[in-house]
Amino acid sequence: MRKFGITFWFYAKEHFKKKSLIILAVFVAATVGIIFAIDHFGGGSYADIAIVQESNSFVVPDELFNELPERNFHFVDSDDVARTMLDDGDVSDIFIIQGDARPEMTIVTSHISSDREVEIFLTQILTAQYLEATIIQYDLPVDVIVELTTPIMIHSEFADLESLIAVEIINMVLPMMIYMLIMLSGQGVANSVASEKTSRVMEVMLGKVHPTITMISKILSSLLGILLPIIAVLLGIIAASIAGLIELEAIVNIINEFFSVDALILTVIVLFLGYFCFIFLFAAAGAIANSVESLTSTLTPLIYVTMIPLFLPMLLDLDSMVMNILVYVPFVSPYVLVQRFLLGYSGMLEVGIVSVLMVIFGVLTLVISARLYMNGISHTSEKVTIKDFKKMLQK
Repeated sequence: MRKFGITFWFYAKEHFKKKSLIILAVFVAATVGIIFAIDHFGGGSYADIAIVQESNSFVVPDELFNELPERNFHFVDSDDVARTMLDDGDVSDIFIIQGDARPEMTIVTSHISSDREVEIFLTQILTAQYLEATIIQYDLPVDVIVELTTPIMIHSEFADLESLIAVEIINMVLPMMIYMLIMLSGQGVANSVASEKTSRVMEVMLGKVHPTITMISKILSSLLGILLPIIAVLLGIIAASIAGLIELEAIVNIINEFFSVDALILTVIVLFLGYFCFIFLFAAAGAIANSVESLTSTLTPLIYVTMIPLFLPMLLDLDSMVMNILVYVPFVSPYVLVQRFLLGYSGMLEVGIVSVLMVIFGVLTLVISARLYMNGISHTSEKVTIKDFKKMLQK
């Protein structure tokens, strides 16, 4: 374990010494902060708010809005007129009061978060009106009144975000995430192994550290370098929150529009399982290649295997018979499992079976790749033949 820690730290330091990686992380964090700043200061301000009262039973009197003098309220007759004002930048938020039997409120915003103070203000007034109407209607005792003091339903809606677009984003972004994670890290690991092999650095390390430990240390350190921009995004969000440009609660609400806690956990698990199903093979390919120049031909089959599943969610219906079968193929599973789960095509049984298959496949690729890595690292012939490949697996 001590050798693994030392080897991992050695490769990790090599990654973080790269100025390009540090510059990228700083750039990403700054970009996130700038985006939130533009959203906060650009467009309409929170002072301009449209109020649409569609309910006949629950109406907020205009004079009550005087309690919020720092805002400029626009009382609009229809939802369409209010949305036109939102598109033109005349208002930043629309609050639509609806429901006759029970009050409801829909919020449409052009910002990442709506005006929370106005939302609470209207919620309190509508809740009081609903309570009063119910007490009069049913002549309710005090204990029942207490039971009635439950929050009203509020629907949050983000401007120009249709459900169809959301589905397309899921189908395109998630496969692209796993593809970029594999390709960026995989090619980096393969190039690093091939470079060390040709420079004879690996021969020195093989005398002190087992090849499998070296391979895993290199892979994990590369993963850490890939995750650095993600960490930078989180730091940018935290900095924007501290500066008052965004509420962390609003970010959570946006995520909850598309992901449940189960879906988020599944996404993380599938990303990492998919990563490890492929990445060991890239390390083995780097060890088999006799030079950095010949690495491209060695990686070509792996690149195709990684790339082809990327287009499947775009070309095939995720609920088709073909996809119902392909989801169990470990090379395809990382690209389609999460989307199928989010869209309701996969149940927990399928998720469990596919996850187990990915774990088994990952262990098999680790065993095979470790053997290829250990035997291929000392291979120096100009070209790896099928015969050489079989010998590497049998040693």
